[in-house]
Amino acid sequence: MPPESTYVEPQAKKSIISRSQLDARCKTGEILIVVNQKVYKLDNWIKHHPGGQLAIRHCIGRDCTDEVKALHPDYVLEKKIKCFEIGDYLPRDSDPEFAPILGSRTRTKDEVLEAQKVQVSGAYRQLEKRLRAQQLFETNYTNYAWEFSRYLTLFTMAIVLNLYGTCTMHYMASALCLAMFWHQVSFFAHDAGHNSISHVLKIDNGIGIFLANYLGGLSIGWWKKSHYVHHIVTNHPIHDPDIQHLPFFAVTTRIFQGFFSTYHQKEMVFDRAAQFFVSYQHFLYYPVMMMGRFNLYVQSMTFLATEPNYPYRAQEIFGLLIYWIWYPLFVRQLPTTNMMIAYVFVSHMFTFMLHVQITLSHFGMSTEELGDSESFAAKMLRTTMDVDCPTWLDWFHGGLQFQAIHHLFPRMPRHNLRRAQPFVREFCDEVGLTYHIHGFAKGNYIVYSALKDVADQVGFFLEVAQHEAKEYVDAQKIVLPETKKHI
Repeated sequence: MPPESTYVEPQAKKSIISRSQLDARCKTGEILIVVNQKVYKLDNWIKHHPGGQLAIRHCIGRDCTDEVKALHPDYVLEKKIKCFEIGDYLPRDSDPEFAPILGSRTRTKDEVLEAQKVQVSGAYRQLEKRLRAQQLFETNYTNYAWEFSRYLTLFTMAIVLNLYGTCTMHYMASALCLAMFWHQVSFFAHDAGHNSISHVLKIDNGIGIFLANYLGGLSIGWWKKSHYVHHIVTNHPIHDPDIQHLPFFAVTTRIFQGFFSTYHQKEMVFDRAAQFFVSYQHFLYYPVMMMGRFNLYVQSMTFLATEPNYPYRAQEIFGLLIYWIWYPLFVRQLPTTNMMIAYVFVSHMFTFMLHVQITLSHFGMSTEELGDSESFAAKMLRTTMDVDCPTWLDWFHGGLQFQAIHHLFPRMPRHNLRRAQPFVREFCDEVGLTYHIHGFAKGNYIVYSALKDVADQVGFFLEVAQHEAKEYVDAQKIVLPETKKHI
C-alpha cells in the first residue's frame, strides 16, 4: 500500500457536474463528494484514508464542506485534496435543467430547509474565521507542560505506592492513582487523535500510539475509526457507534425495532437479553460504565486483528505487547492473589468517570434523523450537550466538557474551548439555534431521565409485539400440531 503522504489519484478530465449528474454517478458506485463547490472522486483513495473508509462513505453524494474542514488540517484542503478534483459542482438552484421549474412556483418545504441550511453554514464558516483570528486553533504548549506534570505525578505515585507500599490502603491508593492517570492521559490521546497538538499528522499519531497503546493498552487506530464516524453522524441510531450499545443500552425506542449497524456491519437485534437489560438501563448506567475499559480492550484487539491494511498496525500491535508485559508485571508485585485481583478491578473500574463524561454529552440528546436538510453546525448543536463547571475544575473534565464546541471545531486545542464559548453563544443567537449547556448534576439527571423514559417503554413495546403476533396468527389460522386447535 502506498504511503498516505505520497499517494496521488490519477487525474481525470475536469468538467461541470450538476446535482442530477452527481446523483446518477453515485448510484453507479462512484465515490464522489463535494467540497467548496468542487467535486472529488475518491474511489482509489478511500482505502488509504487515515480516518477509515466509513467516514468517507457517509459523505458520498453530499456537500460535506463543513465536515471536511472541521476534521482535517488546512493542508488537506489547500494541497492534498486537489489531485482528486474532477470538476466544478453545479447546485440544483443553478442547474439550467431545473431553473425554469424553480422559478415558476413557490419553494417546497425541502427547498426552504435547504436555504436555511445554507444560511447556517455561511454563519458557521464566518464563526470559524473569527476564532482563527483569535488564534484559538493554535496550541499553547504551556498548558500541555502543566498536564504532563500532572500525568507524571499520578504515574509516579502509582509506582511508588505499589512497589513500596506496606498495607492494603497503599496498594488501593496506587490503583486509584493509575486509574486517574489513565483517565487524564485519555484526554491527551484524544487531542493526538484529532491532530490538535502539533498539527503534524505523523507526530500526533506517534504521540497517540505511545499514550493509548503503550501506556493504556488501547488502539488509537480503532478509536480514530470509530470516533471520526461519530463526529460525522452524531447520535444517528443506525450509523453512530457511540450510541449502539445493545444489549445494555438503548437511547431511543427506534432501537427496539432492530437495525443493521453500518459501523459494526451486523444486525443489532432487540432480543431477550436486550429487553431485560434495557428495562433496567437507568439503574445499570454507572455499573456498566465501570466495566467500560474492559470493553475497550476487546474493541482494540478486534480492530487490529481484522484490519490488515491499517498502515500503523505493526506499531500498534507492538505497543499493546509492551502494555501487556509491563501492566501484569506491575500487578504481580503485590503480595497476594486477592490483592492482585482487587488492584486490577480498582484500577480499571475507577476510570468510569471518563465513560460517564463522554456519554453525558450525547445519551440525553436528540436522535432524530433529519438527513441532508440540516447543516453540520445545526446537527452538532442538536445532538450534543456541554457541561458547565468552574474554570478551576477544567482539568478534571479535561476541557472536553465543552463537547458541543468541540463537535463544531474538533481540531481546536481543548484548552481553548472555554475561550470559544462566548463566540459560539453569539453564533447560536444569530442563527436561532439552541446551545445546550447544563451543570454536571443536571446533565446526569437528563441522561438518567432519558434512559428511564426508554426503559419504561420496553413493556409497552413487548405488549404491542405480542398483540400483533396474535393478530397475525389469528389471521393465518395456524394450527398447533400438539393441540390441533385454532389459536
